[in-house]
Amino acid sequence: MAYDIALNIATHDLLLQDGDNMLIDNAERVAQQIKIKLKWFLGEWFLNTADGLPYFEDILVKNPNMTRIRNIFRQKILEVDDVKAVNSLTLSNNRQTRELTVEYEAATDYGLVTNREVLGYGNN
Repeated sequence: MAYDIALNIATHDLLLQDGDNMLIDNAERVAQQIKIKLKWFLGEWFLNTADGLPYFEDILVKNPNMTRIRNIFRQKILEVDDVKAVNSLTLSNNRQTRELTVEYEAATDYGLVTNREVLGYGNN
């Protein structure tokens, strides 16, 4: 069984209980790891600059290729441990705010994980 350190959904800060880190597992862990994967900009982490999503290169550009972007997101979600399939994936691009809303349903070893993430430049 895999565990992850719990993060606050709104602030992404560590969740502490009585001064200790909280751990999560099962579907909650998978949902958190998908969220982290989707918010990770390509080159953001100095120890692995080849990982992340190509936001500046392919996603937050003037004329994005939505088919390519959908494939990128599907692939990144499938890279998360215990995700077996992406059942649905809907993208909504707001050009004025440079935000991309991603709604997905992923089949995991722990059941379905459904979520909605608003991603974009300057968006936490």
